[in-house]
Amino acid sequence: MSQFYQDLRKIQKKERNNGTLARVEETFYNDIHEYVDGLKKEAIKDPFSKAPAMLKEAQIIATDICQRRETKITNSAVLNIHRSYHLFTGKPQFDLVDTTPLNLTPEEEKFYFSLIDTLKNHRANISLDKLSEEDEVSKDRRAVEPSKPQKTTLTPVVEKEEPKPVPEEIPKPSEKPKEVVPAETIEENPNQEEFYDFESKKIARDTELVTMLVFDDVGPIVGVDEKIYGPFRPQDIVTLPLINAKIFFKNRKGRQVKI
Repeated sequence: MSQFYQDLRKIQKKERNNGTLARVEETFYNDIHEYVDGLKKEAIKDPFSKAPAMLKEAQIIATDICQRRETKITNSAVLNIHRSYHLFTGKPQFDLVDTTPLNLTPEEEKFYFSLIDTLKNHRANISLDKLSEEDEVSKDRRAVEPSKPQKTTLTPVVEKEEPKPVPEEIPKPSEKPKEVVPAETIEENPNQEEFYDFESKKIARDTELVTMLVFDDVGPIVGVDEKIYGPFRPQDIVTLPLINAKIFFKNRKGRQVKI
């Protein structure tokens, strides 16, 4: 078991037991991606190793850590706004209390201050003083603007002109319809060679799903399509990519069946 996997378990335990953020490296999220990518490559290379099971477990642990840290950061931003921005007690004021959570990574720090800005703008929009100021401004504008006199417009009388006679058009001699020439049919050359993309056909054949009967206990594996299959038990009938099924056939842990 790698050292990074053990560190993840320790961080998860701290995030569950403490109300504050656990201390992590500034490159914490990049380290997680590198670790998971390495497990994926190892699981594809050797599906019968411990890598597939560790990959699945590492993804669960990392997701739990990220979600708990997001919740703590969001709660801290909301509480900070509650302490700093007064809505209905006198004139609204915004004096940000310096209660930024400790142990933030650069990505989390950017996330925290974006939440602060969003909450601050929201409270400014629903402030009663702002709404009352807008009402007073609209009242002052109505009081200052004088009432405009109504203008009476006279509609001029237009004399109607008698319609002029339209000269009759001389009918044109009927034109003969143009003959539609059918498009020429291009004959295919029977001797022309057809191009085959052998590489694409091979990939499609390897990723083709087949049905297999399992003979032995096998842990979860990562398929060539990067999906996790398993765990498998004897007499299980499963569907997975052909290239992964061939490994079962080669190690006599299963055989292909047709349903």
